[in-house]
Amino acid sequence: MAQILKFPAKKIEPVTVRNGSKHRISVEVLDDVRPRRIRWRVQFEIQEAAGFAALKGFTDSAVAYGYRHRFQVSSTRAVQRFVAETSSLVAAGKIAIWIDGLQVQPRVVRSA
Repeated sequence: MAQILKFPAKKIEPVTVRNGSKHRISVEVLDDVRPRRIRWRVQFEIQEAAGFAALKGFTDSAVAYGYRHRFQVSSTRAVQRFVAETSSLVAAGKIAIWIDGLQVQPRVVRSA
């Protein structure tokens, strides 16, 4: 007889973000092996959430020095979308994100 295995469903846990028109986000790239590649992945999500003007100063050399990039987002929905898109990088320990001064906690990644 065979036994059917049930694997946990992948759920996006909600992030509690205060309602308001302006949110301050800080991103720090923690990956020492491929910081340039991680910066490129995060850069795309930043421009989707806050526009191209938010990318000023987010360069390879700034990431190499451990610079924490700060920018503002104008809506709560954009913040939630940004966190949802970058949650895998946070869970892998490649980036750290702070929203309005509170650090986003990584989810535990489950594997089968």
